[in-house]
Parts: sequence; C-alpha cells; structure tokens
Amino acid sequence: MKNIILLIACMLFAFQGFSQKNFNRKGAGSSGAANNNYDFYLRTIDINQKSLTFGLTEAEFDAIKDEAYASPNFIEGNIYQDDKMVKSNIPMRYNAYSDEIEIAIDDTNYNALMKDPSIYVKIAKDIYVFIPYEDSNEKGGYFNILADGKTYDLYKKTKSIFLEPVFATTSYGKDRRASFDKESTYYLMKNGTLYELPGNSSSILKVMDSKKQEVKTYVKENNLDLRKEADLSKVVLYFDSLL
Repeated sequence: MKNIILLIACMLFAFQGFSQKNFNRKGAGSSGAANNNYDFYLRTIDINQKSLTFGLTEAEFDAIKDEAYASPNFIEGNIYQDDKMVKSNIPMRYNAYSDEIEIAIDDTNYNALMKDPSIYVKIAKDIYVFIPYEDSNEKGGYFNILADGKTYDLYKKTKSIFLEPVFATTSYGKDRRASFDKESTYYLMKNGTLYELPGNSSSILKVMDSKKQEVKTYVKENNLDLRKEADLSKVVLYFDSLL
C-alpha cells in the first residue's frame, strides 16, 4: 500500500490546497456553522442583475444562461448534513460558473445553498459535496462524486467559464456571441486528499501501475474508453476492488 501511495504522489498532479483532514461525506466533520435548525437558504439571487454582471442585455444573457449549469433544469433532490437527510424533495441545480447549489423558490426567484463541508446534496443520481480550500469555506468548491470505493473515490470538478463576445474586425471575419464553456477535471480522493488525474488514458493506467496488467485486461475485455466518464468510473472501481 505504501508503494501505491508513493506512486500516486509521483504520477498525479496534486490538487493543491483542496483537501480537508478526514474529509468524508459520511460523517463529515462539521465546521460548526450549521446545524439541523439552520436556515440552509443563504441568500436570494437577483436574476435581473445577472445580465448587467456580464455586460449583456437581458435578451443576450437569456440566450446563454443555461450554458452555465451542469443541467439547467431544477430537479428535486435531498439535502444532507453529517449523513442525515434534513430536507427532501427540494428543487435544485448546480451552477458551474458561480460554483453554487441553487434552490428554486418560485419561477423567478432562487436561493444559494449555504457552503459547508458537513452539508452535501443529492440531485437525482448526482451527489455534490463541498470541500474547503486551505481551510477556508469561502475559497472552497463543490465536487461531484462519480464512484465511491473502499480506498479511492472518483470526483469530478465542473467549471463553466464565461467567454466574452468577439466582434469581427474585417468583412471576412465573423462575430462570436458571448457564451459559457464547460470543462471537467477528474480527481482521486483518498484519506481526505484530492489528486488530479492526468488527461490521457496511458497516464491514467500508469497511476494504477501496481495492478496495471489486470486493469488493462479489464479495459480491453470490456471495450472501455478512459476518456468517457462512465468508463473511467468503472475502471476506478475495478482498480479499487483489487487493492
């Protein structure tokens, strides 16, 4: 096991700072800021101000705003604290630009969920946990749990980046409208620390070097592609089962 840990430390790009001692969504250590009586709805978001934030008209912003979300629709889910469900059937969605869990109040208003490592949500099948950065909740972020193993978990961080409009400078060029561009990064979680996975399949397999032959055989026999999220999850869980 020591060799595996050393290998991971060498082969992966450590996700600096985004760790918490003994972080675990099951029985996660509470920061003391929340309890079962806490008003989980932290603040109201003024939708009408969003277009001004990006320097867009309401029509321009309405045309692209759905791109900022992992899924733009509000879906009923549950809120947990220290592995105990405290609110159920709450309409929620994840804003990948502002890194917030949004909760619908009505058709035109919604709130942002309090950010606390003891609180996580399950939206349909997606589980989002909050992990502090350098012991700061303000600098922390939400991660989506894709696979839950006995030694390693697979986490995903989705970011939505705002791209400003570009206007053609010549008659041959074309204007590019404003947009949000989403990118995902994958991490292994072990003992409360996140390690960023390499971006290509061969490097990911090197991370699993202690069981590399078994994993390669599993990938080949099941025709898996490590560039696909569902297949990557299967491989991580298989590797974890061999340890």
